[in-house]
Parts: sequence; C-alpha cells; structure tokens
Amino acid sequence: MGNSGSKLVKKIVSPLSGYSEQKSEPDNCESVKLATPYVLSRKGSMFLDEDGDLAHEFYVEEPPQKKGAKATMKRVYSNLTPQGEVAYQFPRLHVDFPVILHQS
Repeated sequence: MGNSGSKLVKKIVSPLSGYSEQKSEPDNCESVKLATPYVLSRKGSMFLDEDGDLAHEFYVEEPPQKKGAKATMKRVYSNLTPQGEVAYQFPRLHVDFPVILHQS
C-alpha cells in the first residue's frame, strides 16, 4: 500500500524538479529528461499578409459594379502566412497537470 503511494508522489514530483531517470538497460547509460509541467509558448491565431500586417482577418474593398451602388468588402484568403509560435510573457501550467492547486 505504501509502495503505490510513493509511486504516485514520484510521478507528481519528478516533472516539477526536472528529475532525470536512468534507463534500465545497462548498455545504454543515457539519462532521460522528463517533461516539464510548464507551457512556454502557444500556436498563434493571427496571420501576416504581404505588407507585414498582423490580424485575424483581412478584407479588400471592392468598387461597386453599378453607378450609385455601395462598395462591398471581400475577405482575403490567399497570400496569408500563419503567425507561428508565440511565447508567453510568463510560463503557464499545462492543462494535464495532475495536482489540484488550492489557495487559502
């Protein structure tokens, strides 16, 4: 019973401390770095256009087809580049972090 509790504690604490474990194979002496519970960046949701402008959506004004009609806006889908990885200002905890945090 105590063994299962210590395994649980080891699973929780080892990612926090950056603990490295040795592989069980004697011929391979490399240490394995465990995952960190922190998230340092995210995938950006915006796009860059040809001019280098950054936005969620891009539109172009189309002139009216008839004289006296109003101009319309058409959404641009081509020649856009995804923003890529965006670094957080400070690290966040991962969603799958196995500990309940409580502030009293």
